[in-house]
Amino acid sequence: MTKGWEEWIRWATVTWHGKSFINFSCKLGFAATVYYIWQERNARIFAGMSRTPNLVFDQIECIIREKLDLMRNALPTDENIRIQSAWRVNNIDS
Repeated sequence: MTKGWEEWIRWATVTWHGKSFINFSCKLGFAATVYYIWQERNARIFAGMSRTPNLVFDQIECIIREKLDLMRNALPTDENIRIQSAWRVNNIDS
């Protein structure tokens, strides 16, 4: 069964509460995905323009990486280092 937007938002709110780096990363990914899909939808409807799914995904990935790279206060925990390594950002002082 497909979740509606309200269910996704409720789930995200309960699951990613707090200000940890992992929660910030998840909220950022969710927000970026929603935003760029909404932006693509509007471009198709109102401007008659469209991008390939790969281009939309690349845009989402790029903005997530840029924002994570700005996070300078993340603690150097194993989990945070793993996340930053996966996103190819390295701003945790070891």
